[in-house]
Amino acid sequence: MPAKHSLCIILIAIAMILSAGCTQPAAQQLVPAAPAAMAEPAVTMTNPVAPIPVKSTNGVNIAYELELRSLGDLVPETIEVIDPATGKVIYTPPANVWKRCWQPASNPPPTAEEQMNGTLKLAVPRISLWFKVSPDAVPDKLIHRLLLNRSASGLPPATVTGGEVIVRKDLQPVVLGSPVKGPGWVVMETTLPTTHHFLMPVTINGVTTVDQRYAQDWFYIDPVTGNAAQGNATLAKNFLGYGRELLAVADGTVVDVRDGVPDNEIIYKLPPFAFETGTGNTVIIDIGNGKYAGYCHIIPGSIKVKKGDKVREGQVIGLLGNTGQSDIPHLHFEVVTGKPSIIGGEGYPFVFREYDQIASPINETEMQTTGSLPRYDGANTWLYFGDFVRFLKEPVPEKNLLQENWEVVRFP
Repeated sequence: MPAKHSLCIILIAIAMILSAGCTQPAAQQLVPAAPAAMAEPAVTMTNPVAPIPVKSTNGVNIAYELELRSLGDLVPETIEVIDPATGKVIYTPPANVWKRCWQPASNPPPTAEEQMNGTLKLAVPRISLWFKVSPDAVPDKLIHRLLLNRSASGLPPATVTGGEVIVRKDLQPVVLGSPVKGPGWVVMETTLPTTHHFLMPVTINGVTTVDQRYAQDWFYIDPVTGNAAQGNATLAKNFLGYGRELLAVADGTVVDVRDGVPDNEIIYKLPPFAFETGTGNTVIIDIGNGKYAGYCHIIPGSIKVKKGDKVREGQVIGLLGNTGQSDIPHLHFEVVTGKPSIIGGEGYPFVFREYDQIASPINETEMQTTGSLPRYDGANTWLYFGDFVRFLKEPVPEKNLLQENWEVVRFP
Protein backbone atom coordinates (compact mmCIF):
# COMPACT_ATOMS: atom_id res chain seq x y z
CA MET A 1 0.00 0.00 0.00
CA PRO A 2 1.41 3.42 -0.90
CA ALA A 3 2.52 5.45 2.08
CA LYS A 4 0.22 8.32 1.17
CA HIS A 5 -2.79 5.97 1.11
CA SER A 6 -1.87 4.46 4.53
CA LEU A 7 -1.60 7.91 6.08
CA CYS A 8 -5.03 8.82 4.81
CA ILE A 9 -6.58 5.70 6.38
CA ILE A 10 -4.89 6.45 9.72
CA LEU A 11 -6.16 10.04 9.71
CA ILE A 12 -9.69 8.86 8.94
CA ALA A 13 -9.53 6.35 11.82
CA ILE A 14 -8.31 9.01 14.25
CA ALA A 15 -11.11 11.33 13.16
CA MET A 16 -13.68 8.60 13.72
CA ILE A 17 -12.35 7.93 17.25
CA LEU A 18 -12.35 11.63 18.13
CA SER A 19 -15.82 12.02 16.70
CA ALA A 20 -17.15 9.08 18.76
CA GLY A 21 -15.57 10.46 21.92
CA CYS A 22 -17.20 13.85 21.42
CA THR A 23 -20.67 12.28 21.41
CA GLN A 24 -20.26 10.81 24.99
CA PRO A 25 -21.24 12.76 28.16
CA ALA A 26 -17.67 12.83 29.36
CA ALA A 27 -18.41 14.89 32.46
CA GLN A 28 -20.99 12.35 33.62
CA GLN A 29 -18.59 9.51 33.04
CA LEU A 30 -15.75 11.07 34.97
CA VAL A 31 -17.54 12.97 37.81
CA PRO A 32 -20.59 11.53 39.61
CA ALA A 33 -23.55 13.90 39.55
CA ALA A 34 -24.15 15.85 42.77
CA PRO A 35 -27.28 14.60 44.57
CA ALA A 36 -30.27 16.89 44.28
CA ALA A 37 -31.20 18.85 47.41
CA MET A 38 -33.78 16.91 49.46
CA ALA A 39 -37.14 18.67 49.58
CA GLU A 40 -38.43 19.84 52.95
CA PRO A 41 -41.30 17.62 54.17
CA ALA A 42 -44.70 19.08 53.33
CA VAL A 43 -45.82 19.30 56.97
CA THR A 44 -47.87 22.36 57.87
CA MET A 45 -48.28 23.94 61.30
CA THR A 46 -51.29 26.15 61.99
CA ASN A 47 -52.35 28.04 65.11
CA PRO A 48 -56.09 27.68 65.87
CA VAL A 49 -56.23 30.40 68.57
CA ALA A 50 -53.64 33.17 68.84
CA PRO A 51 -52.13 33.63 72.31
CA ILE A 52 -52.92 36.61 74.53
CA PRO A 53 -50.05 37.49 76.89
CA VAL A 54 -51.02 37.25 80.56
CA LYS A 55 -48.79 38.33 83.42
CA SER A 56 -48.24 36.13 86.47
CA THR A 57 -45.87 36.42 89.42
CA ASN A 58 -42.83 35.13 87.53
CA GLY A 59 -43.26 36.58 84.04
CA VAL A 60 -45.57 36.90 81.07
CA ASN A 61 -47.26 33.67 79.96
CA ILE A 62 -47.66 32.75 76.29
CA ALA A 63 -49.96 29.75 75.76
CA TYR A 64 -51.22 28.33 72.46
CA GLU A 65 -51.47 25.25 70.26
CA LEU A 66 -50.20 24.21 66.83
CA GLU A 67 -52.07 21.73 64.67
CA LEU A 68 -49.94 19.57 62.35
CA ARG A 69 -51.08 18.24 58.99
CA SER A 70 -49.55 15.98 56.33
CA LEU A 71 -47.35 14.20 58.87
CA GLY A 72 -47.71 10.74 57.36
CA ASP A 73 -45.19 8.47 59.07
CA LEU A 74 -43.06 11.38 60.28
CA VAL A 75 -42.64 11.66 64.05
CA PRO A 76 -41.98 15.06 65.65
CA GLU A 77 -39.06 14.91 68.08
CA THR A 78 -38.88 18.46 69.38
CA ILE A 79 -39.70 22.04 68.47
CA GLU A 80 -38.01 25.40 68.79
CA VAL A 81 -39.98 28.62 69.23
CA ILE A 82 -38.27 31.51 67.46
CA ASP A 83 -38.74 35.26 67.65
CA PRO A 84 -38.44 36.21 63.95
CA ALA A 85 -37.58 39.80 64.88
CA THR A 86 -34.30 38.65 66.44
CA GLY A 87 -33.89 35.15 65.02
CA LYS A 88 -33.35 33.85 68.55
CA VAL A 89 -34.80 30.63 69.93
CA ILE A 90 -36.83 31.75 72.94
CA TYR A 91 -38.22 28.38 74.03
CA THR A 92 -37.61 24.68 73.53
CA PRO A 93 -39.63 22.22 75.62
CA PRO A 94 -37.48 20.07 77.93
CA ALA A 95 -37.69 16.34 77.20
CA ASN A 96 -40.13 15.66 80.04
CA VAL A 97 -42.39 18.48 78.87
CA TRP A 98 -42.18 17.42 75.22
CA LYS A 99 -43.57 14.00 76.13
CA ARG A 100 -46.73 15.71 77.32
CA CYS A 101 -47.10 18.68 74.98
CA TRP A 102 -46.75 16.59 71.80
CA GLN A 103 -50.24 15.12 71.33
CA PRO A 104 -50.48 12.71 68.37
CA ALA A 105 -53.75 12.01 66.64
CA SER A 106 -55.80 9.27 68.24
CA ASN A 107 -55.60 5.76 66.85
CA PRO A 108 -58.26 4.83 65.89
CA PRO A 109 -59.37 8.38 65.08
CA PRO A 110 -62.60 9.75 66.52
CA THR A 111 -65.71 8.91 64.56
CA ALA A 112 -67.89 11.62 63.06
CA GLU A 113 -70.48 10.87 65.72
CA GLU A 114 -67.92 11.26 68.52
CA GLN A 115 -66.74 14.57 67.12
CA MET A 116 -70.30 15.86 67.17
CA ASN A 117 -71.35 14.51 70.57
CA GLY A 118 -68.08 15.18 72.39
CA THR A 119 -64.71 13.45 72.55
CA LEU A 120 -61.23 13.81 74.00
CA LYS A 121 -59.79 11.99 70.97
CA LEU A 122 -57.81 14.08 68.50
CA ALA A 123 -58.44 13.88 64.77
CA VAL A 124 -55.53 16.24 64.06
CA PRO A 125 -52.23 16.00 66.00
CA ARG A 126 -51.13 19.07 67.92
CA ILE A 127 -48.37 20.58 70.00
CA SER A 128 -49.39 22.59 73.07
CA LEU A 129 -46.88 25.25 74.12
CA TRP A 130 -46.79 27.27 77.33
CA PHE A 131 -43.76 29.35 78.26
CA LYS A 132 -42.84 32.61 79.96
CA VAL A 133 -41.02 35.70 78.71
CA SER A 134 -40.00 38.84 80.55
CA PRO A 135 -42.45 41.78 80.41
CA ASP A 136 -40.05 43.79 78.21
CA ALA A 137 -39.51 40.95 75.73
CA VAL A 138 -42.98 39.91 74.61
CA PRO A 139 -42.63 39.09 70.89
CA ASP A 140 -45.00 40.32 68.19
CA LYS A 141 -44.80 37.08 66.23
CA LEU A 142 -43.47 33.56 66.62
CA ILE A 143 -42.27 30.97 64.15
CA HIS A 144 -41.31 27.37 64.77
CA ARG A 145 -38.62 24.91 63.75
CA LEU A 146 -39.86 21.34 64.02
CA LEU A 147 -37.45 18.38 64.05
CA LEU A 148 -38.93 15.30 62.37
CA ASN A 149 -37.84 11.69 62.68
CA ARG A 150 -38.06 9.95 59.26
CA SER A 151 -36.56 6.59 60.20
CA ALA A 152 -39.76 4.81 59.12
CA SER A 153 -38.89 5.85 55.55
CA GLY A 154 -35.18 5.10 55.97
CA LEU A 155 -34.30 8.79 55.77
CA PRO A 156 -32.30 11.04 58.08
CA PRO A 157 -34.08 13.57 60.32
CA ALA A 158 -35.42 16.72 58.71
CA THR A 159 -36.61 20.11 59.92
CA VAL A 160 -39.63 22.14 58.92
CA THR A 161 -39.82 25.86 59.65
CA GLY A 162 -43.12 27.70 59.74
CA GLY A 163 -46.24 27.88 61.83
CA GLU A 164 -46.36 31.66 62.18
CA VAL A 165 -48.23 32.81 65.27
CA ILE A 166 -49.38 36.36 65.92
CA VAL A 167 -49.12 37.28 69.61
CA ARG A 168 -52.26 39.29 70.44
CA LYS A 169 -50.65 42.14 72.33
CA ASP A 170 -53.68 44.21 71.32
CA LEU A 171 -55.90 42.15 73.67
CA GLN A 172 -55.87 42.06 77.46
CA PRO A 173 -56.79 39.45 80.08
CA VAL A 174 -60.12 40.12 81.75
CA VAL A 175 -59.73 41.64 85.26
CA LEU A 176 -61.87 39.94 87.92
CA GLY A 177 -62.88 40.23 91.53
CA SER A 178 -62.41 37.37 93.99
CA PRO A 179 -64.09 33.96 93.41
CA VAL A 180 -63.72 33.14 97.14
CA LYS A 181 -62.79 35.18 100.20
CA GLY A 182 -60.34 35.20 103.06
CA PRO A 183 -56.86 33.70 103.65
CA GLY A 184 -55.80 30.12 102.97
CA TRP A 185 -56.50 29.50 99.29
CA VAL A 186 -54.06 27.33 97.33
CA VAL A 187 -54.11 27.24 93.53
CA MET A 188 -53.23 24.15 91.47
CA GLU A 189 -52.96 23.16 87.81
CA THR A 190 -52.10 26.58 86.42
CA THR A 191 -49.26 28.41 84.57
CA LEU A 192 -47.41 25.21 83.71
CA PRO A 193 -46.97 23.55 80.29
CA THR A 194 -48.01 20.14 81.67
CA THR A 195 -51.23 20.84 83.57
CA HIS A 196 -54.16 18.60 82.73
CA HIS A 197 -56.23 21.74 82.14
CA PHE A 198 -53.97 23.06 79.39
CA LEU A 199 -53.50 19.66 77.77
CA MET A 200 -57.17 18.76 77.43
CA PRO A 201 -58.60 19.76 74.05
CA VAL A 202 -62.23 18.77 73.58
CA THR A 203 -64.01 18.26 70.28
CA ILE A 204 -67.76 18.81 70.23
CA ASN A 205 -70.08 19.79 67.39
CA GLY A 206 -67.10 19.15 65.11
CA VAL A 207 -64.99 21.92 66.66
CA THR A 208 -61.90 21.42 68.85
CA THR A 209 -61.41 23.92 71.68
CA VAL A 210 -59.42 24.19 74.92
CA ASP A 211 -61.86 25.69 77.38
CA GLN A 212 -59.53 24.93 80.30
CA ARG A 213 -56.46 26.63 78.80
CA TYR A 214 -56.21 29.11 81.73
CA ALA A 215 -58.34 27.22 84.26
CA GLN A 216 -57.40 27.01 87.95
CA ASP A 217 -58.23 24.63 90.81
CA TRP A 218 -58.57 26.24 94.24
CA PHE A 219 -58.60 24.35 97.55
CA TYR A 220 -58.59 25.69 101.07
CA ILE A 221 -56.14 25.27 103.97
CA ASP A 222 -56.28 26.52 107.53
CA PRO A 223 -54.46 29.90 107.45
CA VAL A 224 -52.74 29.09 110.76
CA THR A 225 -51.88 25.37 110.60
CA GLY A 226 -51.80 24.98 106.81
CA ASN A 227 -53.72 21.71 107.01
CA ALA A 228 -56.46 20.96 104.47
CA ALA A 229 -58.61 18.41 106.31
CA GLN A 230 -59.47 17.09 109.75
CA GLY A 231 -60.66 13.76 111.14
CA ASN A 232 -61.12 11.10 108.47
CA ALA A 233 -59.52 12.74 105.45
CA THR A 234 -60.98 10.21 103.03
CA LEU A 235 -64.35 11.94 103.49
CA ALA A 236 -64.92 15.01 101.34
CA LYS A 237 -67.02 16.68 104.03
CA ASN A 238 -63.97 16.71 106.35
CA PHE A 239 -62.02 19.03 104.06
CA LEU A 240 -61.88 22.52 105.50
CA GLY A 241 -62.87 24.08 102.19
CA TYR A 242 -66.00 21.96 101.80
CA GLY A 243 -69.06 24.21 101.90
CA ARG A 244 -67.21 27.53 101.63
CA GLU A 245 -68.92 30.30 99.73
CA LEU A 246 -68.27 30.91 96.02
CA LEU A 247 -68.59 34.48 94.83
CA ALA A 248 -69.46 36.17 91.55
CA VAL A 249 -66.23 37.62 90.13
CA ALA A 250 -68.04 40.41 88.28
CA ASP A 251 -71.45 41.90 87.65
CA GLY A 252 -73.28 39.82 85.08
CA THR A 253 -76.09 37.53 84.10
CA VAL A 254 -76.37 33.83 84.90
CA VAL A 255 -76.56 32.00 81.57
CA ASP A 256 -76.39 28.38 82.73
CA VAL A 257 -76.91 26.37 85.91
CA ARG A 258 -76.50 22.64 86.39
CA ASP A 259 -77.53 21.01 89.65
CA GLY A 260 -78.38 17.53 90.87
CA VAL A 261 -75.00 15.87 90.36
CA PRO A 262 -74.27 14.00 93.63
CA ASP A 263 -71.18 14.65 95.73
CA ASN A 264 -68.26 12.25 95.58
CA GLU A 265 -68.37 11.49 99.31
CA ILE A 266 -65.05 9.61 99.24
CA ILE A 267 -62.09 11.52 97.81
CA TYR A 268 -60.32 10.06 94.76
CA LYS A 269 -63.43 7.97 94.06
CA LEU A 270 -64.77 9.45 90.84
CA PRO A 271 -67.80 8.38 88.80
CA PRO A 272 -67.25 7.26 85.20
CA PHE A 273 -66.44 10.21 82.97
CA ALA A 274 -69.29 11.75 81.01
CA PHE A 275 -69.48 15.13 79.30
CA GLU A 276 -72.89 15.74 80.85
CA THR A 277 -71.65 15.43 84.44
CA GLY A 278 -67.86 15.87 84.27
CA THR A 279 -67.94 19.45 85.53
CA GLY A 280 -70.30 18.52 88.34
CA ASN A 281 -72.80 21.14 89.44
CA THR A 282 -71.95 24.37 87.65
CA VAL A 283 -72.79 28.04 87.32
CA ILE A 284 -71.83 30.12 84.26
CA ILE A 285 -72.06 33.91 84.38
CA ASP A 286 -71.98 36.22 81.38
CA ILE A 287 -69.53 38.90 82.56
CA GLY A 288 -69.74 40.97 79.38
CA ASN A 289 -67.76 41.46 76.18
CA GLY A 290 -68.34 37.86 75.14
CA LYS A 291 -66.66 36.44 78.27
CA TYR A 292 -68.17 33.83 80.59
CA ALA A 293 -67.00 32.84 84.08
CA GLY A 294 -67.47 29.18 84.96
CA TYR A 295 -67.62 27.55 88.42
CA CYS A 296 -67.55 23.75 88.72
CA HIS A 297 -67.95 20.96 91.35
CA ILE A 298 -70.50 22.86 93.49
CA ILE A 299 -72.36 21.06 96.32
CA PRO A 300 -75.71 19.74 95.06
CA GLY A 301 -78.64 21.87 96.19
CA SER A 302 -76.40 24.76 97.28
CA ILE A 303 -76.64 26.89 94.14
CA LYS A 304 -78.30 30.19 95.01
CA VAL A 305 -78.92 31.57 91.52
CA LYS A 306 -80.89 30.50 88.48
CA LYS A 307 -80.58 31.06 84.77
CA GLY A 308 -81.41 34.66 83.87
CA ASP A 309 -80.58 36.12 87.27
CA LYS A 310 -78.58 39.34 87.44
CA VAL A 311 -75.69 39.07 89.90
CA ARG A 312 -73.35 41.57 91.48
CA GLU A 313 -69.63 41.13 92.08
CA GLY A 314 -69.12 39.45 95.47
CA GLN A 315 -72.58 37.86 95.55
CA VAL A 316 -72.70 34.28 96.87
CA ILE A 317 -73.68 31.91 94.06
CA GLY A 318 -73.12 28.49 95.66
CA LEU A 319 -70.92 26.38 97.94
CA LEU A 320 -67.64 24.60 97.20
CA GLY A 321 -68.10 20.86 96.77
CA ASN A 322 -66.77 17.67 95.24
CA THR A 323 -69.06 16.78 92.33
CA GLY A 324 -68.28 15.43 88.86
CA GLN A 325 -64.65 14.71 87.99
CA SER A 326 -63.31 16.04 91.29
CA ASP A 327 -60.73 14.21 93.42
CA ILE A 328 -60.95 16.48 96.47
CA PRO A 329 -63.26 19.39 97.35
CA HIS A 330 -62.16 22.37 95.30
CA LEU A 331 -63.34 25.13 93.00
CA HIS A 332 -62.55 24.69 89.34
CA PHE A 333 -62.69 28.19 87.86
CA GLU A 334 -62.21 29.36 84.29
CA VAL A 335 -63.20 32.03 81.80
CA VAL A 336 -64.25 31.16 78.25
CA THR A 337 -65.23 33.08 75.16
CA GLY A 338 -67.11 32.26 71.98
CA LYS A 339 -69.79 30.16 73.62
CA PRO A 340 -71.66 30.42 76.95
CA SER A 341 -70.64 26.92 77.88
CA ILE A 342 -67.63 25.42 79.59
CA ILE A 343 -67.39 22.49 77.19
CA GLY A 344 -67.15 24.01 73.72
CA GLY A 345 -66.01 27.45 74.84
CA GLU A 346 -62.47 28.71 74.24
CA GLY A 347 -60.30 29.46 77.26
CA TYR A 348 -59.57 33.15 77.81
CA PRO A 349 -56.90 34.59 80.14
CA PHE A 350 -57.87 36.39 83.33
CA VAL A 351 -56.23 38.07 86.31
CA PHE A 352 -57.51 38.94 89.78
CA ARG A 353 -57.76 42.59 90.70
CA GLU A 354 -56.14 42.17 94.10
CA TYR A 355 -54.99 39.55 96.58
CA ASP A 356 -52.13 38.89 98.99
CA GLN A 357 -49.52 36.15 98.92
CA ILE A 358 -49.41 34.72 102.44
CA ALA A 359 -46.97 31.83 102.00
CA SER A 360 -44.19 30.70 99.73
CA PRO A 361 -45.43 28.52 96.86
CA ILE A 362 -45.81 24.90 97.96
CA ASN A 363 -42.74 22.87 97.03
CA GLU A 364 -44.18 20.02 94.98
CA THR A 365 -40.85 18.20 94.85
CA GLU A 366 -40.72 18.21 98.64
CA MET A 367 -44.23 16.78 98.79
CA GLN A 368 -43.38 14.01 96.34
CA THR A 369 -40.16 13.16 98.16
CA THR A 370 -41.61 13.25 101.66
CA GLY A 371 -44.94 11.75 100.67
CA SER A 372 -43.57 8.20 100.93
CA LEU A 373 -43.28 8.48 104.73
CA PRO A 374 -45.94 6.62 106.79
CA ARG A 375 -47.20 9.93 108.21
CA TYR A 376 -48.59 10.78 104.78
CA ASP A 377 -50.13 7.42 103.87
CA GLY A 378 -53.31 7.59 101.84
CA ALA A 379 -55.33 10.72 102.51
CA ASN A 380 -53.19 11.72 105.49
CA THR A 381 -51.25 14.14 103.30
CA TRP A 382 -54.23 16.48 103.64
CA LEU A 383 -54.29 16.13 107.44
CA TYR A 384 -50.67 17.22 107.61
CA PHE A 385 -50.53 19.48 104.58
CA GLY A 386 -49.24 22.24 106.84
CA ASP A 387 -45.88 20.42 106.90
CA PHE A 388 -45.33 21.78 103.39
CA VAL A 389 -46.61 25.33 103.97
CA ARG A 390 -44.15 28.12 104.71
CA PHE A 391 -46.17 31.15 105.79
CA LEU A 392 -44.62 34.56 105.19
CA LYS A 393 -44.00 36.96 108.07
CA GLU A 394 -45.86 39.66 106.16
CA PRO A 395 -48.38 39.26 103.32
CA VAL A 396 -47.25 40.45 99.89
CA PRO A 397 -49.97 42.44 98.11
CA GLU A 398 -50.45 41.73 94.39
CA LYS A 399 -52.63 43.26 91.70
CA ASN A 400 -53.83 42.17 88.26
CA LEU A 401 -51.90 38.91 88.09
CA LEU A 402 -52.58 35.27 87.31
CA GLN A 403 -51.23 33.14 90.16
CA GLU A 404 -48.42 30.65 89.69
CA ASN A 405 -48.94 26.98 90.46
CA TRP A 406 -49.11 26.23 94.23
CA GLU A 407 -49.31 29.86 95.37
CA VAL A 408 -51.10 30.43 98.69
CA VAL A 409 -53.17 33.61 98.86
CA ARG A 410 -55.66 35.71 100.76
CA PHE A 411 -58.56 37.15 98.80
CA PRO A 412 -60.40 40.27 99.99
